[in-house]
Amino acid sequence: MNENIERSEWTQYFKGFSARNMSRLTRLELFGEFGAQEEEHGMPFEGIAINGVYSATPSIEIMFGGSETKRTGHLTHVIPEVQQITPKRDEYGRDEALEIISGDGYRNLLRFEPYAKMTATAH
Repeated sequence: MNENIERSEWTQYFKGFSARNMSRLTRLELFGEFGAQEEEHGMPFEGIAINGVYSATPSIEIMFGGSETKRTGHLTHVIPEVQQITPKRDEYGRDEALEIISGDGYRNLLRFEPYAKMTATAH
């Protein structure tokens, strides 16, 4: 199911999204004027927050890092003038990615590494 999240629900959605996906490994890709560019790959997801939810031009911050990355540091990616948010989920309803479109039309795609597939072992 890939439906846009209504703006009035962004704050609440991000709280649940952050809690569900804390520490999952990520990949952040930007699609814009210069084509596709990878912003980061392999950092754990720390959270997502909205600034200026009641303004005409809210921005979103995606935080990466966490206690596991003390040696590699942290990264905060800011997306200005957010226009649209679309979650991408697998057939079980689990988060696979989040597409965020900024005011300049750039697509920001936050992807999560897939869940490890459960395999049965015979004994």
